[in-house]
Amino acid sequence: MEDSTSQAHQSPFQFLTKKTYEPPHWASHLSPIPSHTFSLGHFSTPIRKWNLPNLPKDTEVWLKRDDLSGMQLSGNKVRKLEFLLEDAVAQGADCIVIGGIQSNHCRATAVAAKYLNLDCYLILRTSKVIQVRPRRWMHVRM
Repeated sequence: MEDSTSQAHQSPFQFLTKKTYEPPHWASHLSPIPSHTFSLGHFSTPIRKWNLPNLPKDTEVWLKRDDLSGMQLSGNKVRKLEFLLEDAVAQGADCIVIGGIQSNHCRATAVAAKYLNLDCYLILRTSKVIQVRPRRWMHVRM
C-alpha cells in the first residue's frame, strides 16, 4: 500500500491507499494526532436536509449521509476503522480482535480486515444465557 502522494496522477480516491492525515483545524490541538489513515470509504459524504412533516416552526433536520461512504462497511464505522486499522498495520499486527454481539461494527471490522489481509476474530458476548441445542457438524472441504 503506497502513500497517496505517489499516486497524484490517478483518481482522487484510491481504495486501501495509505494516506497522510491532515486534521481539521478544530482538532489540531488534540494529542496524539494520527499521522496516516487507510482509504476505506468515499469521503466527504454529503449533508442533506431532511424534510419531515409536523416539525415545530423554524426547526430543520439535517443528515450526514455516511451511508453513502461506499463499500459494505457500515457508514460511519468506516471513519473510525480508517485510523484504527492503519495504526494496527503500522505496528505490525496480523490480526484484529473485536467483540459485541449483533454489532454492525464487528461486520465492518471483519470486512475491512479482510481487505487489508488481516485475520479477524470476533468475540461475541451477551449478558443473557443462550441455550444451544446440540447439532451435527459436517466438515466440508473447499
